[in-house]
Amino acid sequence: MEGVATPSLAIIGAGRAGSALAIAAHDAGYRIAAVASRRGEMAARLADTVGATAVDSPLAAVTVADLTLLAVPDGAISTVATSIGASGVSLQGRGVAHLGARFGVKVIAPLSAAGAEIGVFHPLMALAGPDSACLLEGAYFRVDAGGLLRERLLALVAALHATPLDIDPADAPLYHAAAVLAGNAPLALLAEATRLLEAAGLSPETAHAALAALLEGAAHNARRAGPAAALTGPVARGDADAIAAHLDALESHPDARDLYLHLTQAMESLVADRGDAIQPAADGAGSQVA
Repeated sequence: MEGVATPSLAIIGAGRAGSALAIAAHDAGYRIAAVASRRGEMAARLADTVGATAVDSPLAAVTVADLTLLAVPDGAISTVATSIGASGVSLQGRGVAHLGARFGVKVIAPLSAAGAEIGVFHPLMALAGPDSACLLEGAYFRVDAGGLLRERLLALVAALHATPLDIDPADAPLYHAAAVLAGNAPLALLAEATRLLEAAGLSPETAHAALAALLEGAAHNARRAGPAAALTGPVARGDADAIAAHLDALESHPDARDLYLHLTQAMESLVADRGDAIQPAADGAGSQVA
C-alpha cells in the first residue's frame, strides 16, 4: 500500500503456517528480522532460509521487529501473549498479529497492555510448511486490526497479491467452521474414498494418486464456475440406478455408506439450486451422487 513503509517482520512459530508465511513475505521483499520457536532446530532452519536470526524466546523476537506474526497453535496463543506481556518490556510502536482463525484480538490483550498494537492475520489457505509458501500468492486473509497495524497488514496482503477479508469477531467461529469444511473435510473424504479403491483392488499409492487428481480437478472446476455448476456424476445426471448400485456396493462399508447417503442429499440440493430435475432415489437417498 502506498505511504506505508515496509516493516521488519518477526515470526513466532516455525511450523506449517509460520514457515510458509515467513518464506512468502521474504520472497515479497520483506526483511525477516527474527524467528522464534519452541523447537530451536526448526527456528534455525527457517531463519537460515529467510536470512533471519533465530532467537531463543518470543520476547526476543517481538522486540527486534516492527511487526510480529504469532504463528503458534491456537491453544498456545494466549499463553505466549501472556508470557511476553508479563516481561514488563515496553512494546510501544510495535505490532503483533496472531493467526488464530476463531479468535478476535482479545486473546492477545496482554500485548496491548504492554503498548503493542494487536490484531488478527489469518491466511485462509491450507499451509503445510515451506513448500506451501507459493499458495499464499492470491490467497485470502482475514485481517482484524486498527491504526498503523491494519495498514501494515493490508500492505503485506497486497505484497502477496492476496485479498483481505473483514469478518466480524463475533462470527469468527462460523468463519473458522467454514474453513474447516472446505479445507479439511475433503481430505477425510479423500482418505475414505482411497480405502474404498484399495478394497476394489488398487494399491494405496495408486488409489491416492488417482483420487487426489480427481479432487484437484473438481476444485479447479468449482473455482471457475462454483460448486453447483461444477458438479458432475450421477447426481448431476439424475442417474438413480447408479446410486442404487453404489449403495449396494457399500453395504459392507457402513460408515462410508452413511457418508455417501448424507452427501448425496447435499449434492441433490446443489442440483436443485441450479434447476436440474432430480428423480427420487432408492433407499430414501434422494437421487444421485458422483
